[in-house]
Parts: sequence; C-alpha cells; structure tokens
Amino acid sequence: MTSQSEKRDIRIFLGATAILFAVSLFMVFGGVYMQVILHVSKAPLLLGIVAGILLAIPLELWNFSDPDTLYRVMSFQDRFLMVCFGFAIGVGAILLYALNLIVPSLNFGIKDFFVPGIIIGGIIFGAGVGVAGYFPGTVWIALGQGRRDAIWALLGGLLGAFTWSVIFGPVKWFFWNTLNYGPITWASIFGITSKIGIFDVALIFGIILVLLFLILPRYPGEKVRDSCGSHILGLSKNVVRFDDLIKEEKEKYPRARSFVTRITNESSIWNARYVIFLGAEFTIAAVAVIVLHQIFGESTTYSWIGAQLSYIVNPTWAASNPYFELFGGMHIINGLAVNNPFSEIGWEPFTDLGTFLGGLISATIISKRFMKYRPQIPKVWEHRFGTSKNKRAMGAFIGTYLVLFGARMANGCASGHILSGNIQMAISSFVFMIVVLLSSWVVLYGMLRLKINKRGYR
Repeated sequence: MTSQSEKRDIRIFLGATAILFAVSLFMVFGGVYMQVILHVSKAPLLLGIVAGILLAIPLELWNFSDPDTLYRVMSFQDRFLMVCFGFAIGVGAILLYALNLIVPSLNFGIKDFFVPGIIIGGIIFGAGVGVAGYFPGTVWIALGQGRRDAIWALLGGLLGAFTWSVIFGPVKWFFWNTLNYGPITWASIFGITSKIGIFDVALIFGIILVLLFLILPRYPGEKVRDSCGSHILGLSKNVVRFDDLIKEEKEKYPRARSFVTRITNESSIWNARYVIFLGAEFTIAAVAVIVLHQIFGESTTYSWIGAQLSYIVNPTWAASNPYFELFGGMHIINGLAVNNPFSEIGWEPFTDLGTFLGGLISATIISKRFMKYRPQIPKVWEHRFGTSKNKRAMGAFIGTYLVLFGARMANGCASGHILSGNIQMAISSFVFMIVVLLSSWVVLYGMLRLKINKRGYR
C-alpha cells in the first residue's frame, strides 16, 4: 500500500521529469529550427545553463554524484548507471544520426584518436576516479548537493588541469601528434561516408547498446529474468530490493524522500519504466547539445578557469601559453595580449554552472539529499581508510587532480568522451572508455580492496 507521502513524492518526481523532458524536446526542435530555418550556427551562450541543468538533475536523482555509487559502478559491482549510460549512448547515436539526415550541419565534436594521449590519459583518469570517486562533471553536481569533499575535489581538479596546461607545449608532439589517426568513427573505419550509410551503422551500434541495457542484470549473480528489460515488458513481476544499500542511503541522507532511495535501489516494473522515462530525457538533452552547435564537456572549464586566473596575474604569459590559446580564448596580437574568453570554449563554463545549479535544485527540491557541506566519508573509502576527514580530503584532492590531468591529456572526460563522444561513435571515445573502466577497476580492487558480491561491496 503506497502511503500519502510516497504518492506525493511520486507526483513530484513525475512532474519534474515531465518538465525536463518537455524542455529537452524544445531544445532539440529549437536547434533544428535554428539551423534549418534561421540559418544560425550556434545557440546563445547562456542557454548552456539550461543544458547543464537538464543533464545534471537526472544524474543527481540517480545519485551519480555520490562517490560510493561511482565506486560500485567502476568496479563492475553495480551495472545500473553503466547500462543507463549504454541506453543513452545507444538511443542517442540513433537519434543524432537520424537528425543528421535532415539537418545540414550538425556540430560533431569527434575527438582525434591520438594513441598515447588517449591511452595514458585514460589510465591516469581511471586511476583518479578510483581514488576520488568523482568525474569532472559530478564534482559540480556534488558541490550543488552540498558535499564537503567536493570542495577539495574541485581544488585538485583545477590544479590538475593547470598542470597539463603548463606542460602541454613541450609534450604535445608525443601525446597528441604521435600515432594520431584523426577523428575516426565506427562508420569511417569501414569506409562509410554517406549520411544514410552512417545512420545504418548508428542503428546497429545503438541496438547493440540498448539490448545490453535491456538484458544485462544489475548485479553479478542475478538472472536475466530480473533485468530491466524483463521488468519494462512486464515479463518479471519480481521486486528485487537492495535492502543493505537502502539502509546505507537512509543513514547518509536522513531527509531524502523515501521514493528517491527506491529509484536507485530497487528493480521492479514501475521503477524500470520510470528509469526509461528519465533516461530518455537525459538522452534527448545530450543530443540537443550537439544539435545546438555547441560542444558539450565538463573538464575543459577547469583549464579555462586556470587560463582566466593566469591572465589576471600575467596577461603576456597566459596569452603565450599554447594550451590557453586553444581553449582559453587568448592570443598575442601585434605584441599585445588579447583575451576573448568564450571565443574557443563556447558555452562550456555556462553548462558547468548549470550542472552545479542542477545538482543544487535536485538535492534541495526534488530528492532532498542536500548535505549542507557536513563532513561525510564515503562508505567504500571508510571501509579501507577509516573515518579520518583529512585522509578523505587528501584522497578527493589527489584523485581529482589525476582525473583532470588525464582528462586534459586525452582531450575529453566522461561527458566529452564517454557520453557525447560515443553518441557520435568516435573510436577515440570508445577506447578511452574501456581504458578508464579497466584502470578504475585495478585501483578499486588493488588500493581500496573492494570485495565483490551480489549486492555491491562488503
């Protein structure tokens, strides 16, 4: 029997998701109208705030900003978010390349496949995720959610990105120019160049990933009959509830709406269908960003902040930095330092601001997980290193330093490579994703000493 409070929570969640869905659709159709009818190439910069909010709220509702969640995902002990990303990538690729058939010029931001930078950067990125439990984008969501260790993660990320910016000039020849095969995709490696042919490849690619989403059980040891697909189709009426994780989340978020805990810790018909609804919104929003002719990412902003701060301190040095010339919008012209902050990076700083606001809105209004920056040690971290706040701060700082250093070396992160890059079927993004997953797994089992079981960690 559903209580009145839970019915209210469900109405809030469905209402919020419906609003997000409608705005995401408006963004897609607006992007098509902007290009086909108005012949305008890029959306206004401030619209990036809306894009960031649309992508951040689902991630906060799925609790992706909690390091414990990311630890379990990256150690392959919880496939929920992994298959949700698979669904978003698969459906997103089909939708994107279907739109490519009718829109004259989409803003494809396919990353070059330079082998040293992608592989070594992916290893460093994955190791950092294994230590910190954060991606570049989830740091902003966690700050909106009120996580104290996210402050240290942000500082570590800024320093990691700045370090790469400083050394980029001398090392570019090796990491970016050696074995650089350019912006190749699953279609181009087979010599397919026509729009129809590329769409056919996207259809096959997308169907494979969606089938993984539908068939793969959430936890190791579970049966296919209790997978998300079985629940969506009503083939399984079993309700699989992960009581140990529900208890853990109630301890961490005592004011959270009871329903929010169920979305991420229960497999059932209702829940699977709700996840599809929310996942569809997330997918449409990710595709809308590309249609609106802006590059989506979260890690370049860290370097951009370093560039802008450097310009304040020493304009000539900053404008002479090769990396800041690429992403900071600054150059030396006629011997003078010139800074056009958004000329190269586009709306990404605004999407990161929107990501923070999305985390804040979701945590304070929808999920009620807002933590008020109280100290809290992730359970996986506590299992290995104890309850020392200083150790956790150091881990968040060092881990995210590695995450951003690796992201900038590979020229992309979880959003720019793993999500939007794979939606565009980029080979560089697929290789980066595999390397990151393997590197994180090694760190989580080697350093954090996770022990696998059917329900997560012990």
